[in-house]
Amino acid sequence: MTVNEILRHYGPEYLRKYSATILPSHRKALNDIARCRTEKMGTVHWHCDKCGRDHFSFMPCRNRSCPSCQNVKKTQWALRQLDMKLPVEYFMATFTVPAYLRVVARRNQKLFYNILFNAAAGAIMKLSRDEKYMGGQTGMTAILHTWARNLAFHPHVHFLIPGVAISNDKKKILFSREHYLVYAKTLSLIFRASFIKLLGKSTSDNINYKRAFEKDWVVDLRAVGSGQKAIEYVARYVFKSAVSNSNIISCKDGDVTFQYEDYQSKKRQTIKLPVMGFIRMFLQHVLPRGFQKVRYYGIMHPKNRLLFNIVRLLLRAKFRVPERYLDYQKSIKCPRCGAHMVFVEILERVPP
Repeated sequence: MTVNEILRHYGPEYLRKYSATILPSHRKALNDIARCRTEKMGTVHWHCDKCGRDHFSFMPCRNRSCPSCQNVKKTQWALRQLDMKLPVEYFMATFTVPAYLRVVARRNQKLFYNILFNAAAGAIMKLSRDEKYMGGQTGMTAILHTWARNLAFHPHVHFLIPGVAISNDKKKILFSREHYLVYAKTLSLIFRASFIKLLGKSTSDNINYKRAFEKDWVVDLRAVGSGQKAIEYVARYVFKSAVSNSNIISCKDGDVTFQYEDYQSKKRQTIKLPVMGFIRMFLQHVLPRGFQKVRYYGIMHPKNRLLFNIVRLLLRAKFRVPERYLDYQKSIKCPRCGAHMVFVEILERVPP
């Protein structure tokens, strides 16, 4: 049983029950994932020149929440990030918000996530410009992640940061100290203050802002070596659904059973949910249509590509593609003789 099959069988019932309140992005995800790699998506025609056989396969839906469509995209994105990796020490910062604010996030997803990005990025940029740290403009890649491993709603954002900056006058390359970027406690305080200020200006929700300052907010900041493993780690979240097909154990008697690895104990845990509850928890991680879940800041921003290339040139950056990535773009192999097939055409898609 896969997520696609569960939505194919139970999605229509979910739509009937909640049609009055379901979001357009959720409706689209349900329809796309249910139709993924079926005759309703259309058919790809392949031809093998070696054995002369024609082969046909159903089209993927390419929805970013589909657990069956993201592996190639993940590899392509990881390759682009590895190509831009600088020969310096990297750091990963993870910003989370208190649990009681998650209900606000559910009601105002696009607004809340934008504030989360802006407050976190602003805090890092502010401290990196401080002379106590690097004293210049650094760069960052940020990735939004909305779920815990048990499918619970847990929005947070990961930042991958090279330990290098360019001076404010753009004449010098500056480096972080070994295994140290900025003081995490100060980073947390600036992030919290900025987040609450932006949220207060942007929403009319009745929020207890005094409560927000009663406890420290969690900001995890750690050195991650050359950055390659960290890039591969966050790539899994860029193109991954809230639950993968391999984690589904069964769907029977109206219940879905799936497994996950507990973050602390590293042991496999099993959860059983009513199928409607499972679909609801899955859909709460579908982002608003067109929302940008990966963002770049500072010298990593596309508009600063010239500046980034100057930094890369000065650092004499070199890159070698890991061997496991070398053949990811090879075309589909012929199931009869094993040769690589040639794409011929996409046959007309059946209307939804």
